[in-house]
Amino acid sequence: MLNKEQLAETIRGCRSGDRYAQNRLYRAFYAWASAICLRYTGNAEEARECMQDGFFKVFTKIDKYTGDLPFEAWLKRVMINTCIDRYRARLNAIPTISLVEACDETVVAETLINADAEYLLYLVRQLPPAYQTTFNLFAVEGYEYQEIADMLGVSIGSVKSNLSKARGRLKEMLAQRQKEDAYARQ
Repeated sequence: MLNKEQLAETIRGCRSGDRYAQNRLYRAFYAWASAICLRYTGNAEEARECMQDGFFKVFTKIDKYTGDLPFEAWLKRVMINTCIDRYRARLNAIPTISLVEACDETVVAETLINADAEYLLYLVRQLPPAYQTTFNLFAVEGYEYQEIADMLGVSIGSVKSNLSKARGRLKEMLAQRQKEDAYARQ
């Protein structure tokens, strides 16, 4: 990462269209932005595409960065919004699932708490896009139901349902892994 002065200088260069400054910013935040996009997409290839689109938006709209909040927060928002835009564009191609009001939203499986973070990320990537995006926005980013509904253009009921179904699928996948681990130990 860049220190505060280097970042300010790099942003000034990006605002003036300096390709060197753009390259410097890209290289400084590549891994971090890639990790954000990977949480919202199904695979590394799609994450790279979202990240590239996100950086294009950063470079073409850097004048909109006012400096009121840390640059990292602004960049993160751009990357997440890019992933959400991509998700919305694919919505028409995704078969619609009937949504029901989620029941108990406060229960978190003990296995989810004890699971290895890297493996959990792998499991989240296995979820259908609607569940994956909702789960990431709620559990990872900390958004409220209404905020997620507004971002995705769906009802709060859909958000709660998708979150409940995501949790259920994750619990099933973790239970399956526990069974496989127990069998392997025998």
